[in-house]
Amino acid sequence: MELKATTLGKRMAQHPYDRVEILNAGVRVSGPQHEYLIPFNQLININCKRGLVWGELEFVLPEDKVVRLHGTEWSDTQRFHRHLMGLWQEWSAEMSAIAAGLLQSQLAIIAGSSVETQWLTRQKAQAIRQQIITALEGLPLPTSRLAEFDNCRDAWLQCQAWLADKESGRAKHNQRYTEAMLAQYNDFFDQIESSPLNASQAQAVVNGERSLLVLAGAGSGKTSVLVARAGWLLARGEASPEQILLLAFGRKAAQEMDERLQARLHTDEITARTFHALALFIIQQGSKKVPVVSKLENDAAARHALFTQCWQAQCREKKAQAKGWRLWLQKSWAGMLPMKASGKMKKSSNEWAAGWIVG
Repeated sequence: MELKATTLGKRMAQHPYDRVEILNAGVRVSGPQHEYLIPFNQLININCKRGLVWGELEFVLPEDKVVRLHGTEWSDTQRFHRHLMGLWQEWSAEMSAIAAGLLQSQLAIIAGSSVETQWLTRQKAQAIRQQIITALEGLPLPTSRLAEFDNCRDAWLQCQAWLADKESGRAKHNQRYTEAMLAQYNDFFDQIESSPLNASQAQAVVNGERSLLVLAGAGSGKTSVLVARAGWLLARGEASPEQILLLAFGRKAAQEMDERLQARLHTDEITARTFHALALFIIQQGSKKVPVVSKLENDAAARHALFTQCWQAQCREKKAQAKGWRLWLQKSWAGMLPMKASGKMKKSSNEWAAGWIVG
């Protein structure tokens, strides 16, 4: 079925479009030099208006775009509009059922993320948000029309509310999760360390974010939080011992963590390491050649002795080297270092300077 502008209407309107034709799931508006295909899934509304003489059809599209057809016989315009509206509304009803199913599936995903036995991380919330946005982009109806349909309205509004609420909903969910876990695992937090964990420590333990910065002063219980966190992951089955890595800056701190892990968790499968020990372990795992760390790394006295020996040897073997050092020491520390008449530095001078340079 099609609708054409009258000859006089076409001449008077001077409009690029003078004909509209109904297609399978859309319309084609055309003129002598222009053609516009409008699928039903892009239509927001179809308006039928009457001018002074002729009729007018107005196709409303997203982003307030409008395509108009002028100069048509009024009675023909009304008849065409009624027929087209019936087809479009029938198609819309069928598509609304499909859209309702897609929206319900998104609500199920949202509901699954709200289970109080799981921490909702920022990454997971962002992934769900992106999944919903992608699903909405694939709906067979313009989103601006979803509120028109009873089977879509509530689900659409819930999805919109979830998308608009970027952080407060996630924070409320995680607060409920934290409260539930602290109540359910009260004995765990009371017994995991020699004294019960306080509220802040327990909240840090149950926090499920991929990264968490804990700021606290010395002796405030940061190590207790680390040990409890390892025990929490094991108790909840969220990680196996080989998946847990504890790092410390120094060997003493790493040793203390090891002792507390064995005492509190009763396992030697979790090991605390220093950063250097971890690097060495990784190298050992990936290479047949086991690197050897020099004893000078940890023996300050040996380092000082080696430096002094090398320095004295250089001064003995190379006069220019000895002269350079003598001049520098005389200039920098005039009167503080004894020198022999021959210009050779005394042994005590060498040792003093070496100790000063090495620290």
